[in-house]
Amino acid sequence: MNLVIDIGNTAAKLGVFDCTELKSVQSVKSNTIEAGVTDLKSQFKIDKCVVSSVTELRSGGISALKQIKTLDFNHKTPIPIKNKYETPETLGLDRLANAVALFKHYPNSPALAIDFGTCIKYDLVNVKGEYLGGSISPGMQMRYKALNEFTAKLPLAAPTDNVQLTGTNTETSIKSGVQRGICAEINGIIEEYRAQYSELQVVFTGGDHKYFAKAFKNSIFARPNLTLEGLNEVLLFND
Repeated sequence: MNLVIDIGNTAAKLGVFDCTELKSVQSVKSNTIEAGVTDLKSQFKIDKCVVSSVTELRSGGISALKQIKTLDFNHKTPIPIKNKYETPETLGLDRLANAVALFKHYPNSPALAIDFGTCIKYDLVNVKGEYLGGSISPGMQMRYKALNEFTAKLPLAAPTDNVQLTGTNTETSIKSGVQRGICAEINGIIEEYRAQYSELQVVFTGGDHKYFAKAFKNSIFARPNLTLEGLNEVLLFND
């Protein structure tokens, strides 16, 4: 079994794969990774592990991994696609993992990952297996907080499903502006990419994708564990 650990700023995602089949997923706070790994080791026979982290924490700081062959993913790690980003050392490892997973799932089509996290990240892979780059914009929670923090009177609204186009009070107007605005942004970017790549496949992932998947259900695929899948492919490639 393979253990995949994706460490963010405040939380981490732990996945266990039997070859390419995802058997278990846990989301934990960053300060409970040790306990999460220990728990998964009690349930599965872990042979190998890959760790991707945006913090200073690496595999050496997780004592439960000491007896497991572990790969610390970084920009110099061999990957099964070609990274054409001009500054690979500045590229988020989650974006690179998403690109690897895209090519695994869609080797015969250009593909675009849209990752709904702290930021909304767009990442493009062509049919040659080349990661070309993408774009980054403020995520949903960031937009809600910005309206509250950078104005005198606007409240901090919370995301909901089925947001109406026309807000009838301040809170619903904010929700329309944030969530409908994101939908309009996504529509526009997908349209521009499809004008260049007619066979483009689009994949939604990330914690907030659930708020937008329904609006695009006929034109996209939802893969909430795309980053874990990509990291597992990197581990398999380096085995």
